[in-house]
Amino acid sequence: MIAVEKVLARLDGMQDELVGTLQEAIAVRSVNPTYPDQDYDDLVGGETEVARLLAGHYRQAGAETQLFGEAPGRDNVVGVVRGTGGGRSLIFNGHLDVVPAGDASTWTHDPFAGHVDGTHIWGRGAVDMKSGLVAQAFAARALRESGVRLRGDLVLQGVAGEENLEHHLGTSLVLGHGFTAHGAIIAEPTGAVGSLSVMPATPGVLVMRITVAGRTGHASARSLMRAQLRTAPDAEPVAASAVDGALLVHEALRRLEEEWEVTLTDPLFEPGQFTIGLDVIDGGARAARNVAFIPDETTLDYAIFYPPSAEVSAIQSEITATVARVAQGDPWLRRNLPRVEWPMHYPGGRTDRADPFCRAVVAAREEAAAGTAYAGAPDVRPFPSATDLTWFTAAGIPAVGLGPGSLSMAHAVDERCAIDEIMVAAKAYATAAVRWCGAA
Repeated sequence: MIAVEKVLARLDGMQDELVGTLQEAIAVRSVNPTYPDQDYDDLVGGETEVARLLAGHYRQAGAETQLFGEAPGRDNVVGVVRGTGGGRSLIFNGHLDVVPAGDASTWTHDPFAGHVDGTHIWGRGAVDMKSGLVAQAFAARALRESGVRLRGDLVLQGVAGEENLEHHLGTSLVLGHGFTAHGAIIAEPTGAVGSLSVMPATPGVLVMRITVAGRTGHASARSLMRAQLRTAPDAEPVAASAVDGALLVHEALRRLEEEWEVTLTDPLFEPGQFTIGLDVIDGGARAARNVAFIPDETTLDYAIFYPPSAEVSAIQSEITATVARVAQGDPWLRRNLPRVEWPMHYPGGRTDRADPFCRAVVAAREEAAAGTAYAGAPDVRPFPSATDLTWFTAAGIPAVGLGPGSLSMAHAVDERCAIDEIMVAAKAYATAAVRWCGAA
C-alpha cells in the first residue's frame, strides 16, 4: 500500500528528531511520586512535564489535545486526530511515570541524561516506557507529514500513575472521559523473549500482606521456648518468635506455588507463570529492633500473579486456607492466627489471539519489520506482569501490548533501549493505524 510506504519513509527521515525528543523525555525526572520511600513534593509535576512535551508533538500530528488529571502535577495528555469518517478508531497508550533510579553512582551513565552511544539510548524510562510513548507520537506525526489521512480517529494517550497501579488517575480516568476506540495498542516493552512481541493478555495481580504476631522476651529465652514446645506445647509460652511463625507460613505458600505449576494454568501462559512471590519482609521486636529480643511481629508482603480467567475470590480462598492449615498445626499460631490482608488488586485481562484486532497488529508488526533485524512473524504471548491492558478489555476494547525494549531492562540499573528497535516500533504503530483505521 502506497500510504504505508510513504509513512515509513517519513519516519526514516525523523530518526534524529525522535531520538532527541526521547532524550528530552528521559531527562524529565517523572518518577511516580507515590512510589514507596519517595519525596512526593520533590517529584510531583514530572508526569505533567512529560505530558506537555508530548502534547506539542500530538499537536504537530494534527490532534485536538487536552491535559487533565485528578491530582495537581499529575496530568494525563490526550490527543485526538480526527479521521475522515467510515473507519475504525485506534488508541495509542503509554504511561508517563517511571520507577526510581536508585543510586545513580551504580549506573554507567546518569539515569536522567538520555545518553546515546550510537546504538542505544540509556536512562530511566528508556525501556519502561518513554521509547514507546515517543515512538507512538512520531508515528502519528509521520502520518500527517506524509499526507496520509486515516478514516478512523487516532487517539493518543499519555497517562499518569501506572507504575504504582494508580489506574484511577490514568487510563481509567481517560477512558471515563470518553476517550475510547475500537482497539488499543499499549507501548509497554514487550521484549520478554523475542523483540517486539505482541502481547494480548495480562495476569491478575494481588498484593497480599500477612502479619504474624509473637511474644517477645530476652533472646536467651529461645532455649526455654523450644523446650516448652517439646514438653508442654499447649501451655502459655514464655516467648514465641514471630519470625519462626512467618517462615512456617511462607514455606507452605512456597509449596503451594510449586503446585500451581500444575493446577493453575492458562492456554496463553507458560507453566509456572503464576506465582506467590515474597518480596518484602519486616520482622523484629516492637520494643527494640535488636538481636537481644525475640521478635513479636513479622509482616510478609507478596506479589501474586494469577490467570486472568480465574476468579480472584478462588485464589484468595486457596491462599487463606493454606495459611489456616499451617496455623492449625502450630500451638502458638493456632491461638494467634496470622492476619491476611489484600491491600491491592489488579484484575487480569485478555484479548483472544484470533481477535481481528490482535491479528491486525501482528500483521502490521511483521510488515513494518520487513528487511530489518526484527523481520519475521512476532511472538504472540502474554505480559508477565500487570499492565493497563486490563482496563481496556474491562471496557470492552480489544487491546494488545507492543513496545520496544527488553523486559529485563525495565526497572533495572543501566536501563537502555536499541534505537533501531524503537524505529521499528514506530513503523509498526503507523502501519497498524493505516491497516486498522483505513486510509482516506
